[in-house]
Amino acid sequence: MSGQQIQPVASRDVALEPYQEGAPPIDWGGGGEEAAPEPKGPSLGRYLAAVNRFKWLILVITALGAAGGVFATRFITPEYEVQATILLEQGSGVAGGPIQAEQLLKSSGWQDLLRSYAIADPVVNELALFVTPKADADSLLFRSFRVEQGRLRAGDYVLKVTGARYSLTSEAGLEMESGAVGDSIGRPVGFRWQPLPAQLSGRSSIAFNVQTPREASIALIKRLDLKLVNGSNFLFLSLTGPSASRLAATLNAWVEQFVAVATALKKKNVASVAGILEGQLDYTARALQDAESALESFRVRTVTEPSERQTVQPGIEMTTSPVFANYFRDKVIADSYQRDREALERILAQSKLGSAITREAVLSVPMVNGDPAAEDLRKFLSEQADREFNLRRLRESYTDEFQKVKDEQSALVALRTQSVPNALDAYINQLKLRERNLLATIDRSSKDLRGIPTRTIEEQRLKRQVEMSAALYQNLSMKTAEAKLADAATVPDVRILDPAVVPSKQTRNTKPVIILGATGAALGLALFLAILLDQLDKRFRYPEQATDDLGLFVLGVVPVIDNKGRKSSADQAAQVVESFRTIRMNVRYAADPNRPFAITITSPGPGDGKSLISSNLALSFAEAGARTLLIDGDIRRGELAKTFKIPAKPGLVEYLDGTALIAEVLHPTDAHPNLTLLPGGARRRRAPELLATPRLNQLINQMGAEYDVVIVDSPPLGAGFDAYALATATGNMALVMRAGVTDRKMAAAKMAVVDTLPVRVMGAVLNGIKMTGAYQYYSYYQEYAATDEEPIGRISDGSGRDKNAALPGARS
Repeated sequence: MSGQQIQPVASRDVALEPYQEGAPPIDWGGGGEEAAPEPKGPSLGRYLAAVNRFKWLILVITALGAAGGVFATRFITPEYEVQATILLEQGSGVAGGPIQAEQLLKSSGWQDLLRSYAIADPVVNELALFVTPKADADSLLFRSFRVEQGRLRAGDYVLKVTGARYSLTSEAGLEMESGAVGDSIGRPVGFRWQPLPAQLSGRSSIAFNVQTPREASIALIKRLDLKLVNGSNFLFLSLTGPSASRLAATLNAWVEQFVAVATALKKKNVASVAGILEGQLDYTARALQDAESALESFRVRTVTEPSERQTVQPGIEMTTSPVFANYFRDKVIADSYQRDREALERILAQSKLGSAITREAVLSVPMVNGDPAAEDLRKFLSEQADREFNLRRLRESYTDEFQKVKDEQSALVALRTQSVPNALDAYINQLKLRERNLLATIDRSSKDLRGIPTRTIEEQRLKRQVEMSAALYQNLSMKTAEAKLADAATVPDVRILDPAVVPSKQTRNTKPVIILGATGAALGLALFLAILLDQLDKRFRYPEQATDDLGLFVLGVVPVIDNKGRKSSADQAAQVVESFRTIRMNVRYAADPNRPFAITITSPGPGDGKSLISSNLALSFAEAGARTLLIDGDIRRGELAKTFKIPAKPGLVEYLDGTALIAEVLHPTDAHPNLTLLPGGARRRRAPELLATPRLNQLINQMGAEYDVVIVDSPPLGAGFDAYALATATGNMALVMRAGVTDRKMAAAKMAVVDTLPVRVMGAVLNGIKMTGAYQYYSYYQEYAATDEEPIGRISDGSGRDKNAALPGARS
């Protein structure tokens, strides 16, 4: 059979526009209380639905995050890296090659030298790295900027230029100096800076920071990265910073200063050795000259006196008793002991008077150089010289207040005042002992030589003295010549292999990472906010909120009709038709077959669309051939009479108070021949009290016997006890919940009251649903819709406005 599709006009608690989304029933043969609820807990589908619902919020927050990332990249300083390579010359030269000095430092020592202030301070002062302009464009102004160490006041400054005048102020605004453009700037705070007027032309404010050169050196040393592979002769240096050209200039100046300092240190070491050898050579030369003069004087003085010289025949060696040789040798040694001892005693005596014992003075005494007994003395003297050298090198890099300098000074003082004098005194005592022993031996030998003329002995002694002095002089002459050659041929142990060049690209470009990170963080925050807002939303939005939270069976889903959507109005109307067919079937089979079918349609609050659901469900039953009675139980604000264009009085109120008969309140409708409407009647303040009278139960029972279906449109549960009284009278109830409108907490509270009443809750009708997300499985395939649908009918609410609603007017 065929019917007519009409749309009731929405009342105040009826959905103001048709809806689009439906769901097939879970149980085709049972009521809501017998249906198994879906699993509880958060689901991915709900999260996706929340994301879809707040998609514009997510897009806005993500866009703001991306914009914030792009904005943040404007404050990121670019980072460049320059590199240089230094070759370390290991070893002291090739065997048999030219005479060269030994290597100055070991591999690890070169790294310490590179990080010393002896390298960093000159570079900082040369390139004025202690001043940093706020704007890179102002860098050229500070090329001639220098500072006075004792008067410098570090900090942030601003140079303001007004016409031909300037003023130098601190960052806090305190004026430090003012004057005419072209004058020297900043002398009161330790600046030596006189920029040209042309350089300041067109500039009004120049901000810059000044720090002490030592602070700049410390910061620069921290940025310098060194890498020396074990066993390799290559030292790799790298320096990072925001200015590529300045970085290259700094690193090149650094390595050049390093080579210059290494060369100077090596030359100084070689020159020190050569100086010691020259002192020893001078002493030996004087000793040889004295010995030769003594021998010459002796021979001149005794040339006319008789002697015991033996004439040596050519080719025949003169034979002499060993007693002579031993006696004269011991005598010469004893004399040398005495001479060297006296020289050492003079040095020791001078040290007690406050004069320092120098290595050159002690080593100029011949006996000290080769005597094993003087090993400790030579060791302390070498240690003293090394510590003096280390102290000089430390003072090049540190002040006297530095702990290492203090420690080195303390150790040097201990050597000078204790270790060296004690070792020298012990060695002098050793020489005295040797001298006494040797003199005793000479005295014994002299008994055998008393017969030998004194002149012969003296001559032999002088000759041996000359020979010894000559041999020592020759040896020292050779060593001194080698030292001078090494000094002249000194080459540095390091050289620049690869200088630094200006890089053309940044070392690390963090802008994409920051933009992506900001976008990702904003997206994550937006997703979290969307899910949080969804969790905190007290409105009904998902089917599991009805099934799991309220324990209701979903009787059906009424979709919302989107006039702006891509689907045609006919397709959307077909969805609504099928949704009410599903609701009709579910409520029919959920009811008790042994009782007349009567049901109350209500909702937790106004605006949920209960009147729309009641009207369309009644029409659906009428289209199915059932004699249907629709009772407007909302005696407070009911609008069904206006919707179906019938008189509102007499109605339910008049019947319940006995002023009207049943025949007077039943009105056939133009919507369908099988549909009869019982309007609400007159609006009275005490009208709700009538719903508690027995006449209501009598009316429901009587109408249940005369009609196949009785549907009561009741007020919302939150409006008062009306809905409870009507539901108790019918014995069945269906709850309408509208997506985005129904308050879930109110619904739960009201349903808790219903649970205490003799009412069978058949389930929930979900209204105003978009057939997406979790509701997409409640929709229907349009390919199976009827092809001969009748046109949609219209009825007016009397105000001239028509509302479209797809009602079950298709073939059933």
